[in-house]
Amino acid sequence: MSEDHIPEEEKKDLPHPVVLLVDDQAIVSEAIRRMLVDDKDIEFHYCQESSKAVQTANEIQPSIILQDLVMPDVDGYTLLKFYRANPATSATPVIVLSTKEDPMAKRQAFENGASDYLVKLPDKIELVARIRAHSKTYLLQLQRDEAYREMEKLQEELKKSNAILQRLSVLDGLTGIANRRHFDEMLAQEWKRGWREKHQVAVVILDIDFFKKYNDGYGHQGGDDCLKQVASTLDETIIRSGDFLARYGGEEFVAILPGTDADGAAKVAEEMRANIEKQNIPHAYSDVADFVSISLGVAVMQPDKSGNPDDLVARADEALYKAKEEGRNRCIMAE
Repeated sequence: MSEDHIPEEEKKDLPHPVVLLVDDQAIVSEAIRRMLVDDKDIEFHYCQESSKAVQTANEIQPSIILQDLVMPDVDGYTLLKFYRANPATSATPVIVLSTKEDPMAKRQAFENGASDYLVKLPDKIELVARIRAHSKTYLLQLQRDEAYREMEKLQEELKKSNAILQRLSVLDGLTGIANRRHFDEMLAQEWKRGWREKHQVAVVILDIDFFKKYNDGYGHQGGDDCLKQVASTLDETIIRSGDFLARYGGEEFVAILPGTDADGAAKVAEEMRANIEKQNIPHAYSDVADFVSISLGVAVMQPDKSGNPDDLVARADEALYKAKEEGRNRCIMAE
Protein backbone atom coordinates (compact mmCIF):
# COMPACT_ATOMS: atom_id res chain seq x y z
CA MET A 1 0.00 0.00 0.00
CA SER A 2 1.49 3.34 -1.02
CA GLU A 3 1.59 6.21 1.45
CA ASP A 4 -0.85 8.14 -0.75
CA HIS A 5 -3.47 5.46 -0.11
CA ILE A 6 -3.00 5.27 3.66
CA PRO A 7 -5.87 7.05 5.46
CA GLU A 8 -4.74 10.23 7.21
CA GLU A 9 -5.89 8.97 10.60
CA GLU A 10 -3.64 5.92 10.19
CA LYS A 11 -0.57 8.02 9.35
CA LYS A 12 -0.82 9.83 12.66
CA ASP A 13 0.93 8.49 15.74
CA LEU A 14 2.42 5.51 13.90
CA PRO A 15 5.15 4.01 16.13
CA HIS A 16 8.72 4.30 14.91
CA PRO A 17 10.40 1.31 13.26
CA VAL A 18 12.19 -1.09 15.63
CA VAL A 19 14.81 -3.30 13.97
CA LEU A 20 16.22 -6.51 15.42
CA LEU A 21 19.28 -7.91 13.64
CA VAL A 22 20.07 -11.56 14.36
CA ASP A 23 23.55 -12.38 13.03
CA ASP A 24 26.54 -14.10 14.57
CA GLN A 25 29.01 -11.67 12.97
CA ALA A 26 29.49 -8.47 14.96
CA ILE A 27 31.06 -6.79 11.92
CA VAL A 28 27.75 -7.13 10.06
CA SER A 29 25.93 -5.60 13.00
CA GLU A 30 28.26 -2.62 13.03
CA ALA A 31 27.88 -2.12 9.29
CA ILE A 32 24.08 -2.12 9.45
CA ARG A 33 24.08 0.11 12.53
CA ARG A 34 26.08 2.67 10.57
CA MET A 35 23.66 2.44 7.66
CA LEU A 36 20.82 3.36 10.01
CA VAL A 37 22.58 5.95 12.15
CA ASP A 38 21.27 8.92 10.16
CA ASP A 39 17.67 7.72 10.48
CA LYS A 40 17.07 8.84 14.05
CA ASP A 41 13.56 7.40 14.23
CA ILE A 42 14.74 3.85 13.51
CA GLU A 43 15.56 1.97 16.71
CA PHE A 44 18.25 -0.67 16.23
CA HIS A 45 18.87 -3.82 18.32
CA TYR A 46 21.35 -6.62 17.81
CA CYS A 47 21.29 -10.28 18.89
CA GLN A 48 24.41 -12.33 18.18
CA GLU A 49 23.25 -15.68 19.60
CA SER A 50 20.58 -17.56 17.66
CA SER A 51 19.43 -19.31 20.84
CA LYS A 52 18.39 -15.95 22.28
CA ALA A 53 16.72 -14.57 19.15
CA VAL A 54 13.10 -15.39 19.99
CA GLN A 55 13.49 -14.25 23.60
CA THR A 56 15.03 -10.96 22.46
CA ALA A 57 12.22 -10.45 19.95
CA ASN A 58 9.66 -11.03 22.68
CA GLU A 59 11.35 -8.42 24.86
CA ILE A 60 11.81 -5.59 22.33
CA GLN A 61 8.82 -6.34 20.06
CA PRO A 62 10.49 -5.33 16.78
CA SER A 63 8.57 -4.05 13.79
CA ILE A 64 11.00 -5.97 11.58
CA ILE A 65 13.63 -8.69 12.02
CA LEU A 66 16.79 -8.93 9.90
CA GLN A 67 17.73 -12.59 10.04
CA ASP A 68 21.01 -14.12 8.86
CA LEU A 69 20.45 -17.51 7.26
CA VAL A 70 23.75 -19.16 8.16
CA MET A 71 24.29 -19.25 11.91
CA PRO A 72 25.82 -21.73 14.38
CA ASP A 73 23.56 -23.80 16.66
CA VAL A 74 20.23 -22.75 15.10
CA ASP A 75 20.19 -21.65 11.47
CA GLY A 76 18.02 -18.91 10.01
CA TYR A 77 15.56 -21.30 8.37
CA THR A 78 14.75 -22.88 11.71
CA LEU A 79 14.48 -19.50 13.40
CA LEU A 80 11.93 -18.46 10.78
CA LYS A 81 9.75 -21.36 11.88
CA PHE A 82 10.25 -20.38 15.52
CA TYR A 83 9.20 -16.79 14.79
CA ARG A 84 6.05 -17.92 13.01
CA ALA A 85 5.16 -20.34 15.80
CA ASN A 86 5.66 -17.70 18.48
CA PRO A 87 2.50 -15.60 19.08
CA ALA A 88 4.49 -12.40 19.68
CA THR A 89 6.35 -12.66 16.36
CA SER A 90 3.99 -14.71 14.20
CA ALA A 91 3.16 -11.68 12.04
CA THR A 92 6.42 -9.73 12.41
CA PRO A 93 8.05 -9.22 8.99
CA VAL A 94 11.41 -10.95 8.60
CA ILE A 95 14.01 -10.00 5.99
CA VAL A 96 16.49 -12.81 5.58
CA LEU A 97 20.11 -11.91 4.85
CA SER A 98 22.19 -14.20 2.67
CA THR A 99 25.72 -14.04 1.30
CA LYS A 100 24.54 -14.61 -2.27
CA GLU A 101 21.61 -14.74 -4.65
CA ASP A 102 20.41 -18.31 -4.38
CA PRO A 103 16.98 -19.26 -5.79
CA MET A 104 16.78 -22.44 -3.72
CA ALA A 105 17.69 -20.56 -0.54
CA LYS A 106 15.08 -17.92 -1.38
CA ARG A 107 12.39 -20.53 -1.92
CA GLN A 108 13.14 -22.29 1.36
CA ALA A 109 13.23 -18.99 3.22
CA PHE A 110 9.86 -17.90 1.87
CA GLU A 111 8.37 -21.34 2.56
CA ASN A 112 9.51 -21.01 6.18
CA GLY A 113 7.87 -17.61 6.59
CA ALA A 114 10.30 -14.96 5.33
CA SER A 115 8.84 -11.64 4.19
CA ASP A 116 11.78 -10.53 2.06
CA TYR A 117 15.27 -11.54 0.95
CA LEU A 118 18.43 -9.42 0.73
CA VAL A 119 22.03 -10.19 -0.08
CA LYS A 120 24.33 -8.78 2.56
CA LEU A 121 25.56 -6.26 2.81
CA PRO A 122 22.70 -4.50 1.02
CA ASP A 123 22.69 -0.96 -0.31
CA LYS A 124 21.93 1.56 2.44
CA ILE A 125 19.08 3.28 0.58
CA GLU A 126 17.46 -0.04 -0.33
CA LEU A 127 17.83 -1.41 3.21
CA VAL A 128 16.25 1.66 4.82
CA ALA A 129 13.45 1.67 2.25
CA ARG A 130 12.62 -1.98 2.89
CA ILE A 131 12.80 -1.54 6.66
CA ARG A 132 10.41 1.39 6.47
CA ALA A 133 8.03 -0.29 4.02
CA HIS A 134 7.74 -3.56 5.93
CA SER A 135 7.57 -1.79 9.30
CA LYS A 136 4.83 0.56 8.14
CA THR A 137 2.72 -2.28 6.78
CA TYR A 138 3.17 -4.27 9.98
CA LEU A 139 2.54 -1.35 12.35
CA LEU A 140 -0.55 -0.27 10.42
CA GLN A 141 -1.86 -3.81 10.65
CA LEU A 142 -1.25 -3.79 14.39
CA GLN A 143 -3.20 -0.55 14.66
CA ARG A 144 -6.05 -1.99 12.63
CA ASP A 145 -6.06 -5.18 14.68
CA GLU A 146 -6.13 -3.16 17.88
CA ALA A 147 -8.91 -0.96 16.51
CA TYR A 148 -10.83 -4.07 15.48
CA ARG A 149 -10.41 -5.64 18.92
CA GLU A 150 -11.54 -2.39 20.51
CA MET A 151 -14.51 -2.26 18.17
CA GLU A 152 -15.42 -5.85 19.04
CA LYS A 153 -15.10 -5.02 22.73
CA LEU A 154 -17.33 -1.96 22.33
CA GLN A 155 -19.84 -3.97 20.32
CA GLU A 156 -19.94 -6.62 23.03
CA GLU A 157 -20.41 -3.95 25.71
CA LEU A 158 -23.13 -2.36 23.59
CA LYS A 159 -24.79 -5.74 23.17
CA LYS A 160 -24.74 -6.27 26.94
CA SER A 161 -26.04 -2.74 27.55
CA ASN A 162 -28.84 -3.26 25.04
CA ALA A 163 -29.74 -6.55 26.70
CA ILE A 164 -29.89 -4.80 30.07
CA LEU A 165 -31.98 -1.98 28.60
CA GLN A 166 -34.26 -4.50 26.94
CA ARG A 167 -34.68 -6.33 30.23
CA LEU A 168 -35.29 -3.09 32.10
CA SER A 169 -37.81 -1.96 29.49
CA VAL A 170 -40.10 -4.86 30.40
CA LEU A 171 -39.60 -4.73 34.18
CA ASP A 172 -41.24 -2.61 36.81
CA GLY A 173 -38.59 -0.39 38.35
CA LEU A 174 -39.87 -0.72 41.92
CA THR A 175 -40.86 -4.36 42.29
CA GLY A 176 -38.61 -6.00 39.71
CA ILE A 177 -41.43 -8.03 38.15
CA ALA A 178 -42.83 -7.45 34.66
CA ASN A 179 -44.47 -4.12 33.86
CA ARG A 180 -47.76 -3.26 32.16
CA ARG A 181 -46.16 -3.05 28.72
CA HIS A 182 -44.73 -6.54 29.03
CA PHE A 183 -48.07 -7.83 30.29
CA ASP A 184 -49.86 -6.49 27.22
CA GLU A 185 -47.30 -8.19 24.96
CA MET A 186 -47.49 -11.50 26.80
CA LEU A 187 -51.29 -11.51 26.90
CA ALA A 188 -51.48 -10.95 23.14
CA GLN A 189 -48.98 -13.76 22.66
CA GLU A 190 -50.81 -16.19 24.95
CA TRP A 191 -54.14 -15.30 23.35
CA LYS A 192 -52.79 -16.25 19.91
CA ARG A 193 -51.27 -19.42 21.28
CA GLY A 194 -54.51 -20.38 23.03
CA TRP A 195 -56.40 -19.83 19.79
CA ARG A 196 -53.87 -21.91 17.85
CA GLU A 197 -53.61 -24.74 20.40
CA LYS A 198 -57.27 -24.62 21.46
CA HIS A 199 -56.72 -24.09 25.19
CA GLN A 200 -58.18 -21.64 27.68
CA VAL A 201 -56.42 -18.59 29.09
CA ALA A 202 -57.08 -17.22 32.57
CA VAL A 203 -56.33 -13.76 33.94
CA VAL A 204 -56.26 -12.75 37.61
CA ILE A 205 -56.34 -9.06 38.50
CA LEU A 206 -55.81 -8.08 42.11
CA ASP A 207 -55.69 -4.94 44.17
CA ILE A 208 -54.18 -4.25 47.61
CA ASP A 209 -57.06 -3.37 49.89
CA PHE A 210 -57.09 0.24 51.12
CA PHE A 211 -53.61 0.89 49.81
CA LYS A 212 -54.12 4.65 49.66
CA LYS A 213 -54.76 4.66 53.39
CA TYR A 214 -51.67 2.49 53.84
CA ASN A 215 -49.59 4.95 51.87
CA ASP A 216 -50.97 7.92 53.79
CA GLY A 217 -50.43 6.23 57.14
CA TYR A 218 -47.01 4.63 56.63
CA GLY A 219 -45.56 7.07 54.12
CA HIS A 220 -44.43 6.53 50.56
CA GLN A 221 -41.37 4.53 51.60
CA GLY A 222 -43.57 2.24 53.63
CA GLY A 223 -45.91 1.95 50.66
CA ASP A 224 -43.03 1.06 48.36
CA ASP A 225 -41.80 -1.59 50.78
CA CYS A 226 -45.30 -3.04 50.95
CA LEU A 227 -45.57 -3.20 47.15
CA LYS A 228 -42.23 -4.96 46.91
CA GLN A 229 -43.17 -7.53 49.55
CA VAL A 230 -46.53 -8.19 47.92
CA ALA A 231 -44.88 -8.57 44.50
CA SER A 232 -42.30 -10.98 45.92
CA THR A 233 -44.96 -13.10 47.61
CA LEU A 234 -47.09 -13.25 44.47
CA ASP A 235 -44.05 -14.14 42.39
CA GLU A 236 -43.29 -17.05 44.72
CA THR A 237 -46.90 -18.20 44.39
CA ILE A 238 -46.93 -18.17 40.58
CA ILE A 239 -44.56 -21.09 40.18
CA ARG A 240 -45.90 -23.01 37.17
CA SER A 241 -43.81 -22.71 34.01
CA GLY A 242 -45.60 -20.46 31.54
CA ASP A 243 -47.56 -18.50 34.15
CA PHE A 244 -46.84 -14.79 34.17
CA LEU A 245 -47.03 -12.04 36.81
CA ALA A 246 -46.87 -8.28 36.27
CA ARG A 247 -47.49 -5.03 38.06
CA TYR A 248 -50.55 -3.60 36.34
CA GLY A 249 -50.23 -0.14 37.80
CA GLY A 250 -50.26 1.49 41.24
CA GLU A 251 -51.32 -1.15 43.74
CA GLU A 252 -52.75 -3.48 41.08
CA PHE A 253 -51.12 -6.70 39.93
CA VAL A 254 -52.13 -9.13 37.21
CA ALA A 255 -51.36 -12.74 36.35
CA ILE A 256 -51.76 -14.73 33.13
CA LEU A 257 -52.42 -18.46 33.55
CA PRO A 258 -52.29 -20.16 30.13
CA GLY A 259 -54.06 -23.48 29.69
CA THR A 260 -55.94 -23.06 32.99
CA ASP A 261 -59.66 -23.68 33.47
CA ALA A 262 -61.95 -21.88 35.92
CA ASP A 263 -61.31 -24.28 38.81
CA GLY A 264 -57.54 -24.09 38.38
CA ALA A 265 -57.57 -20.31 38.11
CA ALA A 266 -59.75 -19.97 41.21
CA LYS A 267 -57.35 -22.20 43.14
CA VAL A 268 -54.31 -20.12 42.15
CA ALA A 269 -56.12 -16.89 43.01
CA GLU A 270 -57.02 -18.19 46.46
CA GLU A 271 -53.41 -19.25 47.03
CA MET A 272 -52.31 -15.73 46.14
CA ARG A 273 -54.79 -14.21 48.57
CA ALA A 274 -53.91 -16.63 51.38
CA ASN A 275 -50.15 -16.19 50.92
CA ILE A 276 -50.44 -12.40 51.17
CA GLU A 277 -52.53 -12.82 54.31
CA LYS A 278 -49.84 -15.11 55.80
CA GLN A 279 -47.24 -12.35 55.48
CA ASN A 280 -48.96 -10.48 58.32
CA ILE A 281 -47.93 -7.09 56.98
CA PRO A 282 -49.42 -4.64 59.51
CA HIS A 283 -52.15 -2.38 58.11
CA ALA A 284 -53.64 -0.33 60.92
CA TYR A 285 -55.65 1.74 58.43
CA SER A 286 -57.51 -1.11 56.70
CA ASP A 287 -61.28 -1.42 57.14
CA VAL A 288 -61.25 -5.20 56.64
CA ALA A 289 -58.23 -6.58 58.52
CA ASP A 290 -55.32 -5.68 60.76
CA PHE A 291 -52.94 -6.84 58.05
CA VAL A 292 -52.49 -6.19 54.34
CA SER A 293 -55.03 -8.09 52.25
CA ILE A 294 -55.89 -8.28 48.57
CA SER A 295 -59.03 -8.54 46.46
CA LEU A 296 -58.96 -10.57 43.25
CA GLY A 297 -61.00 -10.90 40.07
CA VAL A 298 -60.64 -14.00 37.91
CA ALA A 299 -61.73 -14.57 34.31
CA VAL A 300 -61.25 -17.47 31.92
CA MET A 301 -61.87 -17.49 28.17
CA GLN A 302 -61.28 -19.71 25.17
CA PRO A 303 -59.56 -17.48 22.59
CA ASP A 304 -61.37 -17.34 19.24
CA LYS A 305 -61.86 -15.06 16.25
CA SER A 306 -64.80 -13.20 17.76
CA GLY A 307 -63.04 -12.20 20.99
CA ASN A 308 -59.86 -10.41 21.97
CA PRO A 309 -57.61 -10.32 25.03
CA ASP A 310 -59.05 -6.98 26.14
CA ASP A 311 -62.37 -8.75 26.75
CA LEU A 312 -60.62 -11.18 29.10
CA VAL A 313 -59.02 -8.34 31.07
CA ALA A 314 -62.31 -6.44 31.22
CA ARG A 315 -64.12 -9.48 32.64
CA ALA A 316 -61.42 -10.01 35.28
CA ASP A 317 -61.61 -6.32 36.17
CA GLU A 318 -65.38 -6.54 36.60
CA ALA A 319 -64.91 -9.52 38.91
CA LEU A 320 -62.36 -7.52 40.94
CA TYR A 321 -64.89 -4.71 41.29
CA LYS A 322 -67.44 -7.21 42.65
CA ALA A 323 -64.86 -8.57 45.11
CA LYS A 324 -64.43 -5.05 46.47
CA GLU A 325 -68.18 -4.49 46.60
CA GLU A 326 -68.70 -7.69 48.56
CA GLY A 327 -66.26 -6.72 51.30
CA ARG A 328 -62.73 -7.15 49.86
CA ASN A 329 -60.11 -9.72 50.90
CA ARG A 330 -61.69 -12.31 48.61
CA CYS A 331 -61.62 -13.84 45.12
CA ILE A 332 -64.52 -13.54 42.68
CA MET A 333 -64.84 -15.51 39.43
CA ALA A 334 -66.26 -13.66 36.43
CA GLU A 335 -69.58 -14.97 35.17
